[in-house]
Amino acid sequence: MPATSLGTVLDGIDAVLVTVEARTSFDVPAGGCRVIGLPDAAVKEGVLRMRMGAGPILGDLPFKEGYGTLLNLAPADVRKAGRGLDLPLAIAYCAHVLKYPEERLGGFLFLGEIALSGDVRPVTGAFGAALLAKRFRLALCCAPENLDEARLVEGPPIYPVRTLPDALAVLRGEGVLDAGPRGVRAAVSTPATRIDLSEVKGQWTARRALETAAAGGHNILLEGPPGSGKSLLARRLTTILPALAEGEALESARIHAALKPLDPARFRDPPFRSPHHLSTPVSLVGGGHPVRPGEISLAHRGVLFLDELPEFPREALEVLREPMEERVVHLSRGGRSRTLPADALIVAAMNPCPCGHYGAGDGRCRCTPQAALRYRGRLSGPLLERFDLRVRLRAVEARDLVESPAGESSADVAARVREARRRQNERQGDVNARLADARIVEVCGLSSDDVRWHRTQIEQLALSARAARRLLRVARTLADMAGEIRVGKKQLAEAASYRLGEQGAGD
Repeated sequence: MPATSLGTVLDGIDAVLVTVEARTSFDVPAGGCRVIGLPDAAVKEGVLRMRMGAGPILGDLPFKEGYGTLLNLAPADVRKAGRGLDLPLAIAYCAHVLKYPEERLGGFLFLGEIALSGDVRPVTGAFGAALLAKRFRLALCCAPENLDEARLVEGPPIYPVRTLPDALAVLRGEGVLDAGPRGVRAAVSTPATRIDLSEVKGQWTARRALETAAAGGHNILLEGPPGSGKSLLARRLTTILPALAEGEALESARIHAALKPLDPARFRDPPFRSPHHLSTPVSLVGGGHPVRPGEISLAHRGVLFLDELPEFPREALEVLREPMEERVVHLSRGGRSRTLPADALIVAAMNPCPCGHYGAGDGRCRCTPQAALRYRGRLSGPLLERFDLRVRLRAVEARDLVESPAGESSADVAARVREARRRQNERQGDVNARLADARIVEVCGLSSDDVRWHRTQIEQLALSARAARRLLRVARTLADMAGEIRVGKKQLAEAASYRLGEQGAGD
């Protein structure tokens, strides 16, 4: 009978249970090992690492037996990548050679890289492994350096193992359970140097639009000359967003843990992602082989900031259109379909022309109207239509820059955002940006006079059905911020000004 151990690999953002089977094979040279089951180069090299690490434990016993060992990784149709399978490979191999009884091997999930000395090194994926262990009621064995990440999952027993002999001791019932705090208690935030909205001088209308975007989860586009505060505002958006709820934090952590170790101190912070404008479509929405989440998934439940929007390759921006609408990314790779979450608040910034000063009226811009139109023409109409709020910023005047008092702090604005979101959650269970089309009119509670006025808006502004629905969502958010039960003409007019980008933010 083969000796078996359990490990895990990542498929997209999901941890997949891998069964490692070790069995005698006369097709393998005496004392040798061969691994099958779609292993990548790192897994194949892991066989050499684990054999060297197991040397002091096994001695020359494998060679005396006169046979080789075949290591099979199941399921066979999932590609196995990464260093995390070193430890389960070593456990199965040692258990097979030492003839451990099968009952000792059940109930444990192993994760870690094996050093040539037999030490267990930390790897990516401890959070997903802990979720998998909880799902299958297994105990997790991992390197001590992975403990902080694994502790974020409430439930599965965790054994820290520093060496391969420590892991074998767990099988013998001699391991020491980790007794640290678990779940949310393990993710106590530590004070950090934070940026604040009070650092923004002037730009009162842009601040109002940013608060509206945070309150309702609306996408926002900031347009203005260099130095007008577009990036300054965008990078402070997360400071006025509510902390992630436990379920949202776990969902976000599952995505980030697929790429790098988690920071428990930032567990509840909304993520902020700012990819460079040379990013490819795959880097924005995900993909590759093996599949990895893109920037819009890494910004899930947080903010995706696209600075210098027209400088992004057009094909990269166009792939964002579906995720901006559906809030998920559907990927098909290698005959398998995967759905990655992509519910991010998108804030973008752009200059009005190549030099950035078009329309300033100070003579600095040398761009022709046609050049400015060509620059804006890099962005398609369907993409622009998915931005609910568009704000034109003017350069901050010297008086505001030097004499203007500090604006409201992020804490004050965040309190209003939380109150507006509380009203939305009590009414519909979600923010207005995610409100279903079928419920928008009902939730707005427009009077018959306001319905006629809104119809005139649609006709005069030539709004599409999508744009009209998005305008209503913004108006509903403005009403929530004002504590109004119904949406009125005031909110509809302000929402329309944001959709047309007519708000001047220098006043």
